Amino acid sequence: MELYPNLIADELLACYLQKPSLMIESKFPIDKNEFVVQLHKIIFVACYNLYADGCNTISIMDIENWLSPYETQYNIYKDNNGSEYINTIIEITDKSNFEHYYTEFKKFSCLRTYKEIGFDITKFYDITKSEESQLENLNQYSTQDIINHFDGLQTGVRRQFKSSAAKEEYIAGADFLQTMEEFAETPLLGNSFQSGYLNAIFNGMYGFIIRGAKSGAGKTVLSMGDMCKATITQVYDVNLGKYIKNKSRKGKGLFINTELDLRKEIDPMIIAWISKVPRNHIIKNAYVDDEKERVIKASEILAESGLYVVDDPEFTTKSLIDTIKYYVYNYGVETVCFDYIQNNGFVAKEISSETKVPQREDMVLLALTDRLKQVQRECDVSLITAIQLNGQEDNMENPNESCLAGGKANVRKTDGTMIMLRPTKKELAQVDVLIGKWNQQNNPIKFGEKVIPNNVIHIIKGRGSEYPIGLKVYQYVDLGTSTSIDMFCTDRDNSPLDVKNLVIEYNE
Repeated sequence: MELYPNLIADELLACYLQKPSLMIESKFPIDKNEFVVQLHKIIFVACYNLYADGCNTISIMDIENWLSPYETQYNIYKDNNGSEYINTIIEITDKSNFEHYYTEFKKFSCLRTYKEIGFDITKFYDITKSEESQLENLNQYSTQDIINHFDGLQTGVRRQFKSSAAKEEYIAGADFLQTMEEFAETPLLGNSFQSGYLNAIFNGMYGFIIRGAKSGAGKTVLSMGDMCKATITQVYDVNLGKYIKNKSRKGKGLFINTELDLRKEIDPMIIAWISKVPRNHIIKNAYVDDEKERVIKASEILAESGLYVVDDPEFTTKSLIDTIKYYVYNYGVETVCFDYIQNNGFVAKEISSETKVPQREDMVLLALTDRLKQVQRECDVSLITAIQLNGQEDNMENPNESCLAGGKANVRKTDGTMIMLRPTKKELAQVDVLIGKWNQQNNPIKFGEKVIPNNVIHIIKGRGSEYPIGLKVYQYVDLGTSTSIDMFCTDRDNSPLDVKNLVIEYNE
């Protein structure tokens, strides 16, 4: 069969039969559809399910008992002398060579996939030539060599035809009148934050934005809220008591997760934002009034909104760049959120491998920040991420870029940087009059309870912003629904500062 290594597949299956835990090793991902021969796929699926049911060793009797209810598959197994086949491959296979079998098998899977989507693979394997000569040729290449080859071809085409290529030469001012007309038609704005104040300060979620905060302060929650604002099609309006169109939706979005459980933590977080039902009501099944119906409707809205979530706990700069490009070029995402910048060990190993020099923590974080900025610019998306603080903020009345993990060098790579902290007693005392004034005008909470800001955003950098660095945005944040409410702005000395509330909406 074309581009399918039968013998290698036999040996790989024999390893799985003898040690089924290999099927779920994160280092060796495998999919049932990579087995092209029906008998191979049937045995793999049986092994996988038996292991999932608790079988740490798998016998022929286990396989046959599991297959017996599935008449079509069981007949294929019997017609191909399945029991004899299993005995034979186990006898000829040395399971200590598993990694070799796996690597060779995946190489053919990779080639087959490229061929199926229309790429010319003859550089690696020409099916019109003898199998012996082509196997010898293929042995020169690794799976990564194959991927790099096709990535290189696509990058070359993209650089040739993409008008916004990274390297561009022109005479300054030559196209300005045209640019001026473009600004008149479409002002230079990024996608929408939840906060109208942040929209005004940063010109929307424009370019590459970093939010710094302490551990557990709600970085992921607020980033997800911003992602939802730019991506979700409808949202529940608590004042109107119904779902309304989210006019700030720009288009599809991508959230790259590093720590949370996708279905038990991330989905409820998003559903809470859409439905305005507190997350703890959802995860505890403790609904009141019409909350359950709102959550069911929110799940329908989420499914149609085009918000993709990728789990990448062992990320490297390459895996992040590949993921972002894949979803931008294949799915048209326009807003990207990477959970948060951190040195997970894999990035340090990657950077050290490239430079041949051990990397300090700050150098690793800087390299990660730099590459996120590069891919944001190349893909022309709004990219928001977060970073931990390093503790220096505890000794500062007005925190600055030196408080960011990895140091102030990270700020050079961003279009906007902010640090969010809980307001101090001193700050609350100094803005007490502003709190009272806001409550008189805007208090949305029932029974007249006074709303006290629980989040202060310190603006560290805003490229091209008309507002001064160091200004503060006071907010009330509901972590249960990933929602933030703007209250007022001040300068660094907590004197009132007039910042317009910029609403970014689209006609379609």
